[in-house]
Amino acid sequence: MNSLGNVLFPLAVLAAAGGTAAQIAIKFLLLRAKAFPLLEKHEEDFIQKVDYAVTNEDKISQLPDDLLSDILSRLDLREFFRMKILSRRWKNVCKFRCELRLDCLDVFRVNQSHDKCSRQDQFRFLKAVDNCLRLCSCQTITCLEISCCFLKRFTPDFIRWMQSIATLDIQELHLRFLCSSLPLCEHVKSSMIDLFPISFQHLSKAATLKHLHLRACVLQPRFTSQFNSLKSLYLDLVPMSNGELPRILSSCVNLQTLSVAYCKLSPKLCISGQCLQLKCLYVHSCPGLQEIVICAKNLNTFSCFAEGMVKFSLDVPNLEDARVHVRGPNAMPYMFGEVLKDSTKLKFLLFQIRTNEIRYVPTKMDMFSNLRTLSFVPIIDALADRLEIAPILVACPLLEKLRLQFLCVGINQKRGRKWPTEPLACLKEVDLDGFNASLNEIDFACYLARNAPVLERLTTRPTYRIYVEDFAVTTVPSVGYLRTLVTYLHGLVMLHAISNKLEVNILELP
Repeated sequence: MNSLGNVLFPLAVLAAAGGTAAQIAIKFLLLRAKAFPLLEKHEEDFIQKVDYAVTNEDKISQLPDDLLSDILSRLDLREFFRMKILSRRWKNVCKFRCELRLDCLDVFRVNQSHDKCSRQDQFRFLKAVDNCLRLCSCQTITCLEISCCFLKRFTPDFIRWMQSIATLDIQELHLRFLCSSLPLCEHVKSSMIDLFPISFQHLSKAATLKHLHLRACVLQPRFTSQFNSLKSLYLDLVPMSNGELPRILSSCVNLQTLSVAYCKLSPKLCISGQCLQLKCLYVHSCPGLQEIVICAKNLNTFSCFAEGMVKFSLDVPNLEDARVHVRGPNAMPYMFGEVLKDSTKLKFLLFQIRTNEIRYVPTKMDMFSNLRTLSFVPIIDALADRLEIAPILVACPLLEKLRLQFLCVGINQKRGRKWPTEPLACLKEVDLDGFNASLNEIDFACYLARNAPVLERLTTRPTYRIYVEDFAVTTVPSVGYLRTLVTYLHGLVMLHAISNKLEVNILELP
């Protein structure tokens, strides 16, 4: 729902409730821009007037708690705290709000960058957070987000907030000490970031906290307390080159999800432990990382986005989902032949490689015996023969979905070569991105059509879609097909098809 809907919906419900207090609430929301300074000056007088109205008629108090909670969840934070002065009923509405988001600009709608906030605005924000936490004390808050870039000058205030947060029965906490519209990849290259020092001791006092997100801070070295309630930990721009990560894992014995992004790490990252419960691990764009060693029998999902070549040592027998982006000339045989050789339960693989050529791919790959989805994006500068990919498909007897993309034109490198005849028995969906319609690429599409008996959809598109940081997809412009080529490709692929359910989509426009 858009911002207009966020306001109109509560107004409609309040209007239906009727009563003097409801009318005041409606007028108050409609004139909020002008009323805010006035309320700060005449709050006590306003409360008396509204309380008088409540003693006569207050149908808002008759609303069910679940409906009232839904109304409040659609208000932004500023409107939410204004409502508490409308009547006695509204003074205790904090217990109905499950999520709180406190940003040092959004609260007051300051139309400037965070680092240009006046001293007065900074103190107003600190006071607002204090009041908010006080009003919500001893309540259940499912999610609390605090974004503030100037807290390093107000460390005692932050410590006081952590003490208050420990009483909130909180489940999810986001602490961001960097307020910027720039992508995180720009900040990790900069030495100008003023990181906020934070103590794991203060955080661990929140006994019900399950999910923690930290951004742009430095963890103080003491990790003496156990953080048994924590299930997931997300760290962005948090340097950990002095052995902080092993101490975190030993303190958070029940941790199931760990995400480390744009964090300066030591060259070797070790994830292991006898009692390690970790199921999901994300390591994205961490400068300095050269080797990853993982020994985690419960690990189900592993994602690594690295700009350089990384050495892997994986002991992950239950791995089902792997996403890897690396760079290097030997990455293909290394990943397919060595890194994932013991991951026999693997069902989903996304592999993007930046290299100069397609190198030898092992013909026997037992670890792909359970693979259902393969997304393979080799980014190479030289021409490439699509025939080199066929052994990978043959090694995936249960493969159902295939996405393949080259950033180069396909070429027949050897005369008299033959495409494999082994059936792709389970293949149902194929996406061929960056399809330039060369003879080699057309041969590959026909190979898929005549060897996949249950193929239902084959789509080719000229556009390139590559994965960037965090495996988000970005599109690279390209030239579309001629209409005559679209007709030709469609007819040729259908001519080779052995599946009577096949639908061929030749997308001619980028």
